Amino acid sequence: MTQENAQDQNIILDGHKLAWHHERVEAWLRGERIAPITIDCALTRSCSYRCVYCYGQLQANDEKHMTREVIFRFLDDAAEIGVKGVSFVSDGESTCSPHLYDAIVKGHANGLSMALGTNGFTLDDNRLEEILPHLSYLRFNISAGEAKRYGEIHGVAEKCFHKVCGSISKAIKIKQACKLDVTIGLQ
Repeated sequence: MTQENAQDQNIILDGHKLAWHHERVEAWLRGERIAPITIDCALTRSCSYRCVYCYGQLQANDEKHMTREVIFRFLDDAAEIGVKGVSFVSDGESTCSPHLYDAIVKGHANGLSMALGTNGFTLDDNRLEEILPHLSYLRFNISAGEAKRYGEIHGVAEKCFHKVCGSISKAIKIKQACKLDVTIGLQ
Protein backbone atom coordinates (compact mmCIF):
# COMPACT_ATOMS: atom_id res chain seq x y z
CA MET A 1 0.00 0.00 0.00
CA THR A 2 1.46 3.35 -0.96
CA GLN A 3 1.44 6.34 1.34
CA GLU A 4 -1.11 8.08 -0.89
CA ASN A 5 -3.43 5.07 -0.85
CA ALA A 6 -3.06 4.71 2.91
CA GLN A 7 -3.98 8.35 3.43
CA ASP A 8 -6.92 8.04 1.05
CA GLN A 9 -8.17 5.02 2.95
CA ASN A 10 -7.09 6.50 6.30
CA ILE A 11 -6.03 3.02 7.35
CA ILE A 12 -2.92 0.89 7.29
CA LEU A 13 -3.53 -2.83 7.29
CA ASP A 14 0.04 -4.11 7.18
CA GLY A 15 1.08 -2.60 10.51
CA HIS A 16 4.10 -0.93 8.94
CA LYS A 17 4.39 2.74 9.89
CA LEU A 18 7.32 3.77 7.69
CA ALA A 19 4.95 5.26 5.12
CA TRP A 20 3.93 7.84 7.71
CA HIS A 21 7.55 8.93 8.27
CA HIS A 22 8.78 9.25 4.72
CA GLU A 23 10.95 12.29 5.55
CA ARG A 24 12.92 10.29 8.14
CA VAL A 25 13.47 7.43 5.73
CA GLU A 26 14.65 9.86 3.04
CA ALA A 27 17.07 11.51 5.49
CA TRP A 28 18.41 8.11 6.52
CA LEU A 29 18.87 7.11 2.87
CA ARG A 30 20.87 10.30 2.34
CA GLY A 31 23.16 9.18 5.17
CA GLU A 32 21.97 11.76 7.67
CA ARG A 33 21.83 11.01 11.37
CA ILE A 34 18.22 10.77 12.42
CA ALA A 35 16.45 10.54 15.75
CA PRO A 36 14.24 7.57 16.51
CA ILE A 37 10.57 8.14 15.78
CA THR A 38 9.53 6.66 19.11
CA ILE A 39 11.36 5.44 22.19
CA ASP A 40 10.17 2.70 24.53
CA CYS A 41 11.45 3.47 28.00
CA ALA A 42 11.14 1.86 31.41
CA LEU A 43 11.35 4.22 34.36
CA THR A 44 12.31 1.32 36.61
CA ARG A 45 13.06 -2.40 36.46
CA SER A 46 10.87 -2.93 39.51
CA CYS A 47 7.61 -4.81 39.09
CA SER A 48 4.88 -5.88 41.48
CA TYR A 49 3.89 -8.87 39.32
CA ARG A 50 5.59 -12.17 38.45
CA CYS A 51 4.01 -13.01 35.10
CA VAL A 52 4.83 -16.54 33.95
CA TYR A 53 5.73 -15.38 30.43
CA CYS A 54 7.77 -12.27 31.30
CA TYR A 55 11.46 -12.06 30.45
CA GLY A 56 11.74 -9.71 33.43
CA GLN A 57 11.94 -12.78 35.64
CA LEU A 58 15.40 -13.35 34.17
CA GLN A 59 16.71 -10.04 35.52
CA ALA A 60 16.93 -8.55 38.98
CA ASN A 61 13.71 -6.96 40.21
CA ASP A 62 15.51 -3.72 40.95
CA GLU A 63 13.97 -1.25 43.35
CA LYS A 64 15.98 1.52 41.71
CA HIS A 65 14.15 4.22 39.78
CA MET A 66 15.34 6.89 37.40
CA THR A 67 15.40 10.25 39.14
CA ARG A 68 12.99 13.02 38.20
CA GLU A 69 15.92 15.10 36.93
CA VAL A 70 17.17 12.31 34.66
CA ILE A 71 13.68 11.59 33.31
CA PHE A 72 12.97 15.26 32.59
CA ARG A 73 16.36 15.74 30.92
CA PHE A 74 15.67 12.67 28.78
CA LEU A 75 12.25 14.05 27.76
CA ASP A 76 13.78 17.45 26.95
CA ASP A 77 16.52 15.82 24.86
CA ALA A 78 14.06 13.55 23.06
CA ALA A 79 11.87 16.49 22.06
CA GLU A 80 14.88 18.59 21.04
CA ILE A 81 16.27 15.97 18.64
CA GLY A 82 12.89 15.31 17.01
CA VAL A 83 11.59 12.15 18.68
CA LYS A 84 7.84 12.03 18.13
CA GLY A 85 6.75 9.80 20.99
CA VAL A 86 7.80 8.09 24.21
CA SER A 87 6.12 4.98 25.57
CA PHE A 88 6.65 4.02 29.19
CA VAL A 89 6.69 0.26 28.71
CA SER A 90 9.31 -2.46 28.84
CA ASP A 91 11.67 -3.76 31.54
CA GLY A 92 9.69 -2.81 34.63
CA GLU A 93 6.32 -1.51 35.76
CA SER A 94 6.61 2.25 35.24
CA THR A 95 3.73 2.90 37.64
CA CYS A 96 6.18 1.88 40.39
CA SER A 97 8.11 5.08 39.67
CA PRO A 98 7.15 8.05 41.84
CA HIS A 99 7.83 10.32 38.84
CA LEU A 100 5.58 8.64 36.25
CA TYR A 101 2.67 11.08 36.41
CA ASP A 102 4.84 14.20 36.22
CA ALA A 103 6.85 12.62 33.38
CA ILE A 104 3.71 12.00 31.30
CA VAL A 105 2.61 15.62 31.70
CA LYS A 106 6.14 16.95 31.06
CA GLY A 107 6.63 14.83 27.92
CA HIS A 108 3.30 15.94 26.49
CA ALA A 109 4.12 19.58 27.28
CA ASN A 110 7.34 19.05 25.31
CA GLY A 111 5.27 18.05 22.27
CA LEU A 112 5.87 14.33 22.60
CA SER A 113 3.16 11.75 22.06
CA MET A 114 3.13 9.92 25.40
CA ALA A 115 1.95 6.37 26.09
CA LEU A 116 1.83 3.97 29.01
CA GLY A 117 1.71 0.19 29.16
CA THR A 118 0.91 -1.17 32.61
CA ASN A 119 -0.34 -4.14 34.57
CA GLY A 120 -2.61 -1.53 36.15
CA PHE A 121 -2.29 -2.71 39.73
CA THR A 122 -0.10 0.10 41.04
CA LEU A 123 -1.71 2.69 38.76
CA ASP A 124 -3.12 5.46 40.96
CA ASP A 125 -6.78 5.71 39.94
CA ASN A 126 -6.98 9.13 41.58
CA ARG A 127 -4.50 10.47 39.02
CA LEU A 128 -6.15 9.08 35.88
CA GLU A 129 -7.99 12.34 35.22
CA GLU A 130 -4.65 14.13 35.40
CA ILE A 131 -2.75 11.91 32.96
CA LEU A 132 -5.32 10.67 30.44
CA PRO A 133 -5.46 13.99 28.51
CA HIS A 134 -1.69 13.72 28.05
CA LEU A 135 -1.59 10.14 26.74
CA SER A 136 -1.97 8.83 23.19
CA TYR A 137 -2.70 5.41 24.62
CA LEU A 138 -3.03 3.63 27.93
CA ARG A 139 -2.60 -0.12 27.51
CA PHE A 140 -3.42 -2.60 30.27
CA ASN A 141 -1.81 -6.04 30.30
CA ILE A 142 -4.62 -8.32 31.39
CA SER A 143 -3.83 -11.89 30.39
CA ALA A 144 -6.95 -13.62 31.70
CA GLY A 145 -10.66 -12.97 31.92
CA GLU A 146 -11.32 -14.24 35.43
CA ALA A 147 -9.65 -13.70 38.79
CA LYS A 148 -8.31 -17.20 39.48
CA ARG A 149 -6.57 -17.61 36.14
CA TYR A 150 -5.39 -13.99 36.21
CA GLY A 151 -3.68 -14.62 39.54
CA GLU A 152 -2.01 -17.77 38.22
CA ILE A 153 -0.71 -16.14 35.03
CA HIS A 154 0.40 -12.88 36.62
CA GLY A 155 1.76 -14.45 39.81
CA VAL A 156 -0.41 -12.29 42.07
CA ALA A 157 -3.41 -12.58 44.39
CA GLU A 158 -6.81 -12.91 42.74
CA LYS A 159 -7.92 -9.58 44.27
CA CYS A 160 -5.50 -7.82 41.89
CA PHE A 161 -7.79 -8.76 38.98
CA HIS A 162 -10.68 -6.80 40.49
CA LYS A 163 -8.53 -3.74 41.22
CA VAL A 164 -7.24 -3.69 37.62
CA CYS A 165 -10.74 -4.14 36.16
CA GLY A 166 -11.86 -1.20 38.30
CA SER A 167 -8.98 0.91 36.98
CA ILE A 168 -9.88 0.04 33.39
CA SER A 169 -13.52 0.94 34.02
CA LYS A 170 -12.58 4.25 35.64
CA ALA A 171 -10.23 5.14 32.78
CA ILE A 172 -12.98 4.46 30.23
CA LYS A 173 -15.50 6.57 32.17
CA ILE A 174 -13.06 9.49 32.35
CA LYS A 175 -12.25 9.17 28.63
CA GLN A 176 -15.94 9.27 27.75
CA ALA A 177 -16.93 12.01 30.20
CA CYS A 178 -14.06 14.29 29.14
CA LYS A 179 -14.28 13.32 25.43
CA LEU A 180 -10.57 12.45 25.33
CA ASP A 181 -8.72 11.09 22.31
CA VAL A 182 -6.65 8.63 24.37
CA THR A 183 -6.90 5.01 23.24
CA ILE A 184 -7.49 2.62 26.11
CA GLY A 185 -6.53 -0.91 25.22
CA LEU A 186 -6.04 -4.36 26.68
CA GLN A 187 -3.38 -6.86 25.77
